[in-house]
Amino acid sequence: MQCSSPARRIQRILLAFVILAVFAALPAQSQKFTVTPPSITFDNETVGLQSTSQVVEVKNTGKTPVTINSFTLSPFAVFQLDYGYAPQTLDEGQGASFAIKFVPDVAQKFTGQMTISIAGQTSPSVVSLKGTGILTEAKATVTPAEIGFPNQNLGTTNSQTITVKNVGNSPMNLIAVVAEPPFSVSGYTTTVEIDPQKSFSFQVGFTPIAESEYTNTLSLTFDVVPDQSVSLSGTGILNVSKGVTARLTSTTFPTLPAGTEEAAYLAALTTIGGNAPVTWRLSKGSKLPAGLSLSSSGSITGTLASSVNADNYSFSAQVSDSSKPPQTLTLPLVLPVGAATGAKCNEITWDIAGTNELLVPLNELGTGTYFGAEGGLYPNGSNTMPPAQDSAGLALAQAIQPLNADGNPDPNGIYTLLSVGVSITHTVFDQFIASENSDPAKNSHLVLVNGAIDGSDGPDWLSPQSGTWLSILNYFLPYQNVSAKQVVAAWVMMPHSNNTGTFPDDMLPQETDLIAVLQDLHTLFPNLKLAYVDGMQYGGYSNPPNLEGVPTYPEPYSYESGFAVQSVIANQIDGNADLNFNPSNGPVMAPWLSWGPYNWANGMSANNGLTWPCQDYASDGLHPSVPAGRNAYAGLLVTFFKTDDTTMPWFLAPQ
Repeated sequence: MQCSSPARRIQRILLAFVILAVFAALPAQSQKFTVTPPSITFDNETVGLQSTSQVVEVKNTGKTPVTINSFTLSPFAVFQLDYGYAPQTLDEGQGASFAIKFVPDVAQKFTGQMTISIAGQTSPSVVSLKGTGILTEAKATVTPAEIGFPNQNLGTTNSQTITVKNVGNSPMNLIAVVAEPPFSVSGYTTTVEIDPQKSFSFQVGFTPIAESEYTNTLSLTFDVVPDQSVSLSGTGILNVSKGVTARLTSTTFPTLPAGTEEAAYLAALTTIGGNAPVTWRLSKGSKLPAGLSLSSSGSITGTLASSVNADNYSFSAQVSDSSKPPQTLTLPLVLPVGAATGAKCNEITWDIAGTNELLVPLNELGTGTYFGAEGGLYPNGSNTMPPAQDSAGLALAQAIQPLNADGNPDPNGIYTLLSVGVSITHTVFDQFIASENSDPAKNSHLVLVNGAIDGSDGPDWLSPQSGTWLSILNYFLPYQNVSAKQVVAAWVMMPHSNNTGTFPDDMLPQETDLIAVLQDLHTLFPNLKLAYVDGMQYGGYSNPPNLEGVPTYPEPYSYESGFAVQSVIANQIDGNADLNFNPSNGPVMAPWLSWGPYNWANGMSANNGLTWPCQDYASDGLHPSVPAGRNAYAGLLVTFFKTDDTTMPWFLAPQ
């Protein structure tokens, strides 16, 4: 056996040290991740508009955690972040999504990049970005800009004409017109091309179903010019002479909630006036889609047969009261049917586990209880805010005024309503912004900023230093030329996906998270005075497993999330120091709190006229569908912010 020379042994020892040093210096090399795609080329986009978002995904394909330290986008104002945040750590198999949109400010070709810094990597990952801004000579006018319908008897319809004119020199397309009940659109069904100096007209109708004042917005979407809106309002009345029984009157909107192919269905036809009981039947010659039937009490139930295709089905129903001779009404109705969405579309209602007792919305539960928890939006089973809380909120609302970037009063300044929350919050507020940015009824000083982030969950917002807040401060506010000191109000929908199926224990982390988020709002936005908080909408169609990494909020958890909101607001009303908003009572820790629009209804079982048919949901049964679900939810926000006494002083334009 030949022995190694001393020189050879020294060489081997040195080589071993080198190898050890290399491995010691490369712990990050054991990390495995992908960044896809390597490049994005956006379709040509009109200057002043924004493209559909494209997603960059960072995925951990190894066994050890991967931490995204930070990211940048350039040019800053042209390639904009739609959602995403850093820092965040990805465990094995996890991914993080960053949605980017192209917002050209001039007509030219743009090149840019997204750089992503990963902990332990000596150089960032780079995604190249390209897009071309183009000009259009089309220009749209919409008249009238506001419609106030005269007082309208319940169950009857009044229509007015909207005219869209292309006053430019190149064609444009009107690609969507949306109104939410009790407003409706007729004369528009699909994309309409409008040539230069030509017009297109359609009708907007008002069919009130309750004695109430209604306010909403008609949204018009174009392909190459900015979206526009028409402010809508009207009042439903019931003319009754003193001492005379009201005539039998329909309180059913003529277009029923949408059904889904081969899925269960439920709709309730309703009336007021006349002499009870009333009896329903189909009009002679009318028929429902196969599989459905109309009961004498006015319920349309059943499961749509496989032969029923996606379409609008028209029929008439008759209702008679018990007067002698009976009063009789004939109602022309439309039942839309959509294709199967992939969600659990048969779950049209939800009951309490182990019973046949349906979940009752908080605003209908009142002093009733759910597993010992009292209903109502506010304390003592009430849906009315206590007078002291309302007065305090109104005083804060009336004091809101335009601010400069330093947060000082400035008649030429602005103020901001910020959304904060998860992907559902983001989706809904995007549609709300699209509707309200061109609404002539909105105050011109008000800037709407969507700070909600897809893929986030309640725990991702707990610290003021969290990446979610950094995205708001470093991207979403600057895109709108807004500073943190100009934010005065927030809409918060921040569920926590900790779902063990135990009530009320599941709500405790949600309450804790919500309090932390509200305190972060106060810390980060020193002039924020008002926060409007919501729970989840109906979650019965939820179809787990969802997309990778996306939280789920099935029933009854979505329903129960309302109790967490209820509890946090009640704690502030009761004087909890952690939620104090009044400097006279000690250190201010949070903004003044109120419910936003209570959005939970038991599927197709109506809650004050609100239903959530499966057609309002995407395939996961969680996110609002485009356009139906987005428009329905955003419509609730529009009505709320235009009618609440603590929002009208700053949301609406001065009269």
